[in-house]
Amino acid sequence: MIRGLGIDVIEVDRIRRAVGRWGEAFLYRVFTPAELSRGRVSAAMAERIAGRFAAKEAVMKALGVGRPGIGWQEIEITVDPMGKPEVRLTGRAAAMADRLGITAWRLAISHTRLLAIAQALAE
Repeated sequence: MIRGLGIDVIEVDRIRRAVGRWGEAFLYRVFTPAELSRGRVSAAMAERIAGRFAAKEAVMKALGVGRPGIGWQEIEITVDPMGKPEVRLTGRAAAMADRLGITAWRLAISHTRLLAIAQALAE
């Protein structure tokens, strides 16, 4: 059963500017150590960063909340060995998902040089 649906689109330049302005501080504020340690997120990869950012926003929308209701690092976006994006929740985000009866996530992320989009389906 569908419990929530969220979608987000972001201009890649917005992320590029944030990284340019705040550098690694931006990355460490938004992404978990696990996300950063995988080597899949770096300042040189603005499109991928924007995709992950959009995915976090889409998950927030699927949960029916926004900032500041949930911390950025309470939503972790990783990939399985085949490259399929996965959602892992902690803290308030996990508690909210439990209250809503969410037991599974479907996540799609795509990007071009200009835009990144993500859709999160909570089941």
